[in-house]
Amino acid sequence: MDEVSNEIRNINRIISEIYGEFKNARKINYNEQGIIKYDNSHIDRFGSFKFFRINGEYILKPLYGENSAVKESVGSGADGHSLSLSDFIGIDDIIKDVFRNTMKFASGKPANNVLLWGDRGTGKSSLIRALAKSFGEPPYINRIKFIEIVEDTAELIYQLITLIKTKPYRFILIFDDIAFDADSLFYKKLKSILDGGLDELPENIIIYATSNKRHLTTELFSKEKAGSDLIHPEEEAEESLSLSDRFGLTYGLYSFNQETYLRIVELYLKKYGVKISSVDMDVIRKNALSYAAVKGSRSGRTAKQFAISLIKD
Repeated sequence: MDEVSNEIRNINRIISEIYGEFKNARKINYNEQGIIKYDNSHIDRFGSFKFFRINGEYILKPLYGENSAVKESVGSGADGHSLSLSDFIGIDDIIKDVFRNTMKFASGKPANNVLLWGDRGTGKSSLIRALAKSFGEPPYINRIKFIEIVEDTAELIYQLITLIKTKPYRFILIFDDIAFDADSLFYKKLKSILDGGLDELPENIIIYATSNKRHLTTELFSKEKAGSDLIHPEEEAEESLSLSDRFGLTYGLYSFNQETYLRIVELYLKKYGVKISSVDMDVIRKNALSYAAVKGSRSGRTAKQFAISLIKD
């Protein structure tokens, strides 16, 4: 009898331990491969996430709030999130089309993958992040989620898709600053997904990507100039351009003309609370143009940097 009692106690102890493990694991969950670390309650509560790797762990974290991915050392996740769609100047048609596409997707309808390409600092990444911000409030936060993919997590993109495709939400995966380079794992994974590497991208997932326009040309032929073994470099160019064809909506963002650039400078001056008299504004405009000339670009990023330089200590 004592042996039976001891056995029952052992079984109860084991059950209690297992229950305790499951109870403690309710907050932190893993996909079936046990690789991606995430808080299941965050997926319900937040609208924007970052998928990144740190200290050997693959983590899915919200971009806002306490213990968010913004606070991790994973790059410029916070950059652009302070902007709203109304802050963008000179690209109204692009904003309207991409917003309408996102609205369709959030409403449960089929929508296109989106590619924004162009010069650095023209607002490609900031636009998508501002879009995510605008959909990060009720009622949309209960329908659609944005996930930024960091390049060093490329090898687990399929696992991430497997994890989120069963969730009761629609997801936009953000591939930022894609290099159209056939040797890039990031590029290969994206191409595989768009080519049907998972048979077909789940209906609750689409892709928004950005790329520096130079990636379409310079990186493709740099290997040839460096003595590459490529026999037909033009085939590699065709391969990369064919990837861009897989996006239903493709837009180019360019450096601004002088008038638009100065309007953006004024917007940032107001945003940062820099007070300037009407008399000083002419001098500010001249300095802003000189600053852009030194930078070699009349872009939104240049306008922002110039405005920041005027903030008093």
